[in-house]
Amino acid sequence: MKNTNELPVIIVGGGIGGMTTALALAKKQIESIVLEQAPYFRETGAGILLCPNVFKVFDYLQITKEMSAIASFPDHLIYADGITGFEFLKIPMGKEIVKRFNHPYGSFHREELLKALIHECQKTPLIQLVTSAKVVAIEEKGERVLAKTEEAKCYEGAALVGADGLWSLVRNYIVGNEMPNQSGHITHRGVVEKDRLPKGLFSNNVIHWDRPDAHLVQYPIGTKGLYNIVAVYHTKKPFDPENCAGDPEELRERFAGSRPEILELVSMVDTTRRWMLYDREPIKEWSKGRMTLLGDSAHPTLPHLTQGAGMAIEDAVVLAECISRHKKDYVAAFIAYQEARHLRTAHVQIFSRYYGEVHHLDGVARELRNQVIAKRTLEDNYDWLGMMYKGINLDKENDRA
Repeated sequence: MKNTNELPVIIVGGGIGGMTTALALAKKQIESIVLEQAPYFRETGAGILLCPNVFKVFDYLQITKEMSAIASFPDHLIYADGITGFEFLKIPMGKEIVKRFNHPYGSFHREELLKALIHECQKTPLIQLVTSAKVVAIEEKGERVLAKTEEAKCYEGAALVGADGLWSLVRNYIVGNEMPNQSGHITHRGVVEKDRLPKGLFSNNVIHWDRPDAHLVQYPIGTKGLYNIVAVYHTKKPFDPENCAGDPEELRERFAGSRPEILELVSMVDTTRRWMLYDREPIKEWSKGRMTLLGDSAHPTLPHLTQGAGMAIEDAVVLAECISRHKKDYVAAFIAYQEARHLRTAHVQIFSRYYGEVHHLDGVARELRNQVIAKRTLEDNYDWLGMMYKGINLDKENDRA
């Protein structure tokens, strides 16, 4: 029977947050075992936008070169009125953002990003990756945590991290079995090859087309010539989580009257399936004994600030730092971790909701948005990222991101 300090940290969930946690722990010479319920590691969705704060983490983990090799770097972030075409915000995203934050802003294909993280995990013997390991029960037993799987296997660890997403099993043990909030925002996604786009629709920018009750986002992803299209609208109908069948009629209705280029892009999304966007109310405590939560299992957020994955990636390095600083006193480390993170992640959760409403404004509010936001600067929009890592200095003293 191993000494507690020799046991690995069990990470439930093999997504972006789980893999980054394993890498961050390995940097501190802490062993981990990642349990993924699926028969192979995978990510849902396609495109993902990562801001300078995430590239700062990549620097810390010494994987920036590998991550940058699979990234696409847009020229601008543009917000435009989906009816008139007026660009009410245009932020440079090339050299200007690197000059401001010391790190870039990039887009990835989720599967490529996850594969790259897995590849980094496989380089170290400190990380064990296990698939087809659906955790069905967890238990803290003295100074150990047990994770029991559907296949009747039992994994033993010194601590356990729930990185198992919105519908987290681990969260049920720590916080309770409350349902997440339906935002009322439905999304349809589409990925097309750049060469298949109608003439004039390709842009090496991230463009948000905002219109009453709906918005559309377009941007290139990764390095293989793919283009991501995401259509979001505020549904007027009840949504059944058990039925994700698309509703092409409501999709067309919500985007009726949009600019021609938007209608062309909407015609290229997958209308057979739709997703409801969820979040939860911010909480201050998401740890219990030797168990804690990370990413969407702790603080699921709407995607309108493109910071959901970013928060999980930040969580990972802060968690590893806390464990190291508390010399593997996991109970104390987990309390310090949630204290360092809860305001930061709550900020993102609340303002993501706010931005979702701003996208869909109508009438005078829409006019006001177009005028007021047009006066905002790069610093206005991104300097809030400077509050990262409360109490934990991971990088250069003057690094804003």
